[in-house]
Amino acid sequence: MISQSELGRRLGLSKQSISKLKHQGMPVESAEAAQAWREARQNVAARKPTPAPLAVAASRRPDPAEAWPPMPDFPDEHRDAARTRREIAEANMAEMDEARLRRELIRVQAVQDQLALDYATTREGLIQIAARMGPILAAESDPAAVQRLLYAEIHQVLQRLAGASEAVMQVDGAFD
Repeated sequence: MISQSELGRRLGLSKQSISKLKHQGMPVESAEAAQAWREARQNVAARKPTPAPLAVAASRRPDPAEAWPPMPDFPDEHRDAARTRREIAEANMAEMDEARLRRELIRVQAVQDQLALDYATTREGLIQIAARMGPILAAESDPAAVQRLLYAEIHQVLQRLAGASEAVMQVDGAFD
């Protein structure tokens, strides 16, 4: 039996993914058994044919009698394999469209734009503390009161940042 981290390394999965799959019944005694289990349960539309190794494909000379020449990116791929790849891609796109409709898939640019806005707002809020609080703190002689006032101002700015994760869900076009 191998460790979950070693199994994850061999399968190209994170520890969290291995743990989740293990709870779903994936065997963890060997990478081969785990891979076979995953392949047996994989979405049929997501099963992509494994391309031939490039060294073998490059050494292969095309047969002039072949009706359909191989495609340049996939040297041994012909019309039927290309059609299968296209159908798989269309199925994947349909799944992504459904995920967007369920609001489970969001545009990366929308997240980046919202993060930039939230970081800029937080930065400005923190910079303004000195200007806003300077005169008030200068008049204060009690260190504990100064600390309370500063804490309240910083907390207010950070509180706006804490609610930023919901704001990204409201970005126009985030789920288009």
